[in-house]
Amino acid sequence: MRIPVLALLIILVAMVAACAPDAPQQSFQATPIGIQATAPIIPTATTPPTRTPIPPTFTPSPTATATYTRTPTPSPTATQTPSPTLPLMSLTPPGTSDAPRAILAQPAALTDADGWSCGDFPCENDIEGFLRRIAVPPGFTVEHFGQFPGQPLQIAFGGDGRLYATVLEGGTRNGAVYALNDDGSAERYAGNFISPIGLAFQPGTDVLYVSARSTAQSGGVLYRVPPGGVQEVVIDDLPCCLNLLDNQPNGMVFGPDGWLYLGVGALTNRAEPPDPRIAQFATLEPLEASILRIQPHTGETQPFAQGLRNPYDIAFDSRGRAYATDQGLIEGPGDRILQIEPNGNYGFPYWRLRGCADCPFTPGSLSVLPDLLPLPSYTLPRGIVAYTGSQFPRNYLDSVFVALWNGVEGGQRIIRVEPEAVPTDAEALAVFQPEAFVTGLIRPIDVAIAPDGALLVADFIYGHIWRISYRGASS
Repeated sequence: MRIPVLALLIILVAMVAACAPDAPQQSFQATPIGIQATAPIIPTATTPPTRTPIPPTFTPSPTATATYTRTPTPSPTATQTPSPTLPLMSLTPPGTSDAPRAILAQPAALTDADGWSCGDFPCENDIEGFLRRIAVPPGFTVEHFGQFPGQPLQIAFGGDGRLYATVLEGGTRNGAVYALNDDGSAERYAGNFISPIGLAFQPGTDVLYVSARSTAQSGGVLYRVPPGGVQEVVIDDLPCCLNLLDNQPNGMVFGPDGWLYLGVGALTNRAEPPDPRIAQFATLEPLEASILRIQPHTGETQPFAQGLRNPYDIAFDSRGRAYATDQGLIEGPGDRILQIEPNGNYGFPYWRLRGCADCPFTPGSLSVLPDLLPLPSYTLPRGIVAYTGSQFPRNYLDSVFVALWNGVEGGQRIIRVEPEAVPTDAEALAVFQPEAFVTGLIRPIDVAIAPDGALLVADFIYGHIWRISYRGASS
């Protein structure tokens, strides 16, 4: 049958209209900052390390999800000439020969929550009040390092020695990357992003990577930001999002093999199905609830570890061991620190043994690796870093520092964990208490190691950055 010319033209016009791009996304307001707000780093190495090109050595499990190879998609607004592709660089492990002698670690004291200039904590500009309130262990000191103009989520040092952060602006979930200058001013370095969280500089370069969303409630994106350039899209189809605030592409760090490691949250709270009439539980997408291993130049993506509900941040220690923070259910259980094994599975969403009666049963064929350290419910662990500097006592090397965000008992602090000292016996683990390293904070969000070996702490509410240094046992 022949189709009339006029009818054919009408069909073609309709097809073109259907393929037109969506309207650009508008900024959106976040939930106002409050006591239960949820909102996290990844630091680069400490002292400038020696860098040598090496091939990646990670071997994906033969039963793991298939590798995804993507061609990087340039941003529509990017106009600069692409820079030559640099080899992947590895970091030479630091030494501790210059570190102070080992000490007997003591926890930081706790301070009262009353009598401060804004009620239970100092007001934004009351730096002296904060310095009286914030406590650190004997021998350590705390000082104000700077302030970002908004709410920082993750911090990292660049090759220029400046501290960078993903920052939410104007009380929204939109933001940019800022850098702190030597004079204390904050410079807007790159933007605009929707819900930016993770950032990391590629070793041996000034190329920055940032994780964010493509819209308010969908589309996980990994961006590349060349020096002085417009951000480019590396991957634009990462799993996202549980809601406006949680579970998206999160914190990231470059590993010893030169690949980028990125945490991606689950798309559900506990595998609840979109339609209970059709299925009892949701089926996880191949890359959700995982730590991903990404070739930064090509976007080739491999699952590095799976079964994490919302892996918020990742760190490598001087021996190449990986650690991550993972956040529990909305109902509470599941906050934890994990030591990550390649191809390991950490059990989500099969959490019936954690008290989740509505979670699916664990398949008999699944081997679930244990937590390094379960944390109290609702502490909401955020940023994590393994200490690889030489300013702290030498027995602090490879200690894991974690920001506990929430205002609950045991929260609102930085804890220090020596992985080898965490008991594996269930009874001993149940009463084990991590060391309180920095207390008196409001909403600690991230931690990073400075080039001189100091520990920097970012507090979300006012954007303050605090510097913790070691002065000796007589301090």
